[in-house]
Amino acid sequence: MVPGETTVKTGISQSQSALRTASSDYCDEAVEAGWVKSGGGLAGLADTLINGITNEQARADTYAARIGADTRAPVLVLSRIVKDTKDARAGLIDVNREARVLLETPAAVDGATRSDLMSYERALVKAQMAYRSFQSALGEVAARPELDLDTGVVDKELDAFASTIDEARDVADELADKYASVGTAAS
Repeated sequence: MVPGETTVKTGISQSQSALRTASSDYCDEAVEAGWVKSGGGLAGLADTLINGITNEQARADTYAARIGADTRAPVLVLSRIVKDTKDARAGLIDVNREARVLLETPAAVDGATRSDLMSYERALVKAQMAYRSFQSALGEVAARPELDLDTGVVDKELDAFASTIDEARDVADELADKYASVGTAAS
């Protein structure tokens, strides 16, 4: 008897694949652009716990330090924060759009998967971390005595980014509900 081949067909819909890709790309962009630092994983955590980290090392690894919030001309720093905030918001809007497409797809056709939800939540966490980085850098440059600029433009961009993050939280909740309903229906 000749053993037969078993073919397993795995289907990934266009919207699911697009959401995971968009989420992954957003996380990569956040790290590459310096908005957030790379997570180092368990090895990085173990190294920090064993060897510790100095305040200077922690400070040097922040977004504020990377853009020179304490040393560069305030107008340049504020411009950089505005640009980065706009870029971060635009990227999250793209990820949100892909999540909305998945939400509008009937569960019977292509239900939300755990991978979709997890990748989207990772992107949301990176967006929240980037927002905190931008806020921190703004606080640092605003505390400088020579700052004589209005930070209203930066505040406006940060508020718009915060609104996009809030929307993403709502979408994540809807996606989690859809995933849970697909899991319940399959049982």
